[in-house]
Amino acid sequence: MKFILNKRTSQWLVLVIFFCFAQNIYGAEGDKKSAEPLPEKPFPLTLVNAVMCEDLKNLEPDNEMVVFSVAHGSVICFTAFDPVPEKTVVHHNWFKRDQSEKKLKLTLKPPKWSSFSKIKIRNMDVGPWRVEITDSEGKIFKTLRFSVTE
Repeated sequence: MKFILNKRTSQWLVLVIFFCFAQNIYGAEGDKKSAEPLPEKPFPLTLVNAVMCEDLKNLEPDNEMVVFSVAHGSVICFTAFDPVPEKTVVHHNWFKRDQSEKKLKLTLKPPKWSSFSKIKIRNMDVGPWRVEITDSEGKIFKTLRFSVTE
């Protein structure tokens, strides 16, 4: 079978190709579609759990408390984030009587992540404490308050 391309056939062919090309660029209502899909806005980093505890068991907080005895020797701040849209950093900022004692930088990885920081407590640490959980720009996710007793 021989295909003969005459003037009329070539005009129809050009019209069909143009129409197909236009359909890929323009939507049904004639709105221009983006050549590249818009990037999805990731969900914000979300703190789902933050507690003070004496210990961890199977990477979960154990014996959550707000008053800690010096006799135990340490305090743990546990945090869990879900979702974690991208590798990011958070901070556990420990304060004793409103004075900064320790700042710890923790790295989180997608899709969700739990982390903790731990301090040793001594007789001289008796009194009110707090831990501010912040992002890398200083935005406070949560403040946890606790006390150390003899």
